[in-house]
Amino acid sequence: MKIIYRIFIGLGLVIAVLSLLGAVLPLPKPPAAGRIITLPDGTRINTYTKGEGPAIVLIHGLPGSAQDWPETADALVAKGFQVTWYDRVGYGHSSRRQPERPFTYQANADELDALIAAMGLDAPALVGWSFGGGVVQFSKAARQEDTPFIVLLAAVGPAMKIEGKIDQMRATEWVLRMPFIGAVIARASISSRFAETMPARWVGVQRSLLLMPGTLDTLRGERNGHSPSVLSPGDITTPTLIIHGTKDPMVDYAVGMDLSKIIPNSKLITLDGIGHMIPLSHPQEIADAIATFSSGLRGENP
Repeated sequence: MKIIYRIFIGLGLVIAVLSLLGAVLPLPKPPAAGRIITLPDGTRINTYTKGEGPAIVLIHGLPGSAQDWPETADALVAKGFQVTWYDRVGYGHSSRRQPERPFTYQANADELDALIAAMGLDAPALVGWSFGGGVVQFSKAARQEDTPFIVLLAAVGPAMKIEGKIDQMRATEWVLRMPFIGAVIARASISSRFAETMPARWVGVQRSLLLMPGTLDTLRGERNGHSPSVLSPGDITTPTLIIHGTKDPMVDYAVGMDLSKIIPNSKLITLDGIGHMIPLSHPQEIADAIATFSSGLRGENP
């Protein structure tokens, strides 16, 4: 009994010391910012652009950042595209959302449309992953005649069901801040939730970004305001490629199937046995599918 008691006391002391260190030590350093674009309303958007050719914009999910996309961006650049990817408002090096601005698809879609205009991008294709797919579905750019195509990648849709709300993120922040243990728990949590093999860099990067001021507030706000039933993409006539895995634990494959029925000019690509994290786990497959789809629309061989 004394041994068990001493073990508990020892663990408590270790946790107390790590908690103290987490409170006083510098937070892990996030990746460097790219090019900051200031929208007409003063919102600052952190962007990265690479390559030459037809323009594509990549929109990340919830939570997330531009750091979800480098592997996919490189694969698309190799296919002959100019790729822009960015931190949505509230994440990474972009502005945090002002109190009067809701955590909604529409707010993000307005910022996407404004970013395209501010950067002078000429009729870019849009690729939205997860929550980012909902942003694309709300955007004006997805409905413009000169937009060549959109891609909904493991995207949310009106058939998706959301249960429960997040009350607070203090415990999550406390764990993430702890030296060593925070990284271990973050990696274990991601590994238990997602079966895919992801780049070794990503967990550490994700932890550093989640600990940036205001990020967890954005995560909670978007998660609690996340209402897929408001999505109504049936008026999108732009050619649409839907890519969805059959083992997606976050957005069920049935949601992708439903989107393919709702959007009239759409094609569904099914990834058998693949889950939700496909921009990180299968970037080449995504780039191949997009290049083939784009070439087909132009009547070219991929």
